Amino acid sequence: MPRQVSPSRIGFMLCCFLLPGLIGTFASFSIPAPVVDAMHQQDALDAVLSAPTPAARQAAMAALPARVDADTAALVINGTAPLAQRVAAASRNMRHEAVAQARAEAYKIRLMVITMTILSAIFGVMLMGPDKND
Repeated sequence: MPRQVSPSRIGFMLCCFLLPGLIGTFASFSIPAPVVDAMHQQDALDAVLSAPTPAARQAAMAALPARVDADTAALVINGTAPLAQRVAAASRNMRHEAVAQARAEAYKIRLMVITMTILSAIFGVMLMGPDKND
C-alpha cells in the first residue's frame, strides 16, 4: 500500500522552509546599517569643513569623537596636514571601515540563514519520517 503523508505534515514541512526565508527577509533590514552609520559620520566630517567660524570649527572637531569612530576622529584632530586633507583622509578611512562592516554583517546574515535552512530541513525530514503505523 502506498504511504500516505498527512496534509498537516506537509504544512509543517512548508513552515520549516518558510521560517528561514522570513528570518532572511527580516535580517536583510540590518544590511544598510553600516551605510547609515557612514552617512552620519560623513555629516559630522562635513560639519567640520562647513563651520562658518573658527570657534564653530573647534566645536565641530570637539564633537567628532562622539560622532565618528576613534581612528577617524584622530585623523582629523591629531593630523598636521591642512584641514581639508585631514577630513578627506578621515572620510576615506571611514568608507573603508563601512565596507568592512557591511561585508562582515552580510557574512553573518548569510551564515544565519544557511544554518536555519539546514536545521529546518533536517527537522522537516525527521518529521516526514516513517509513520508509527508502518
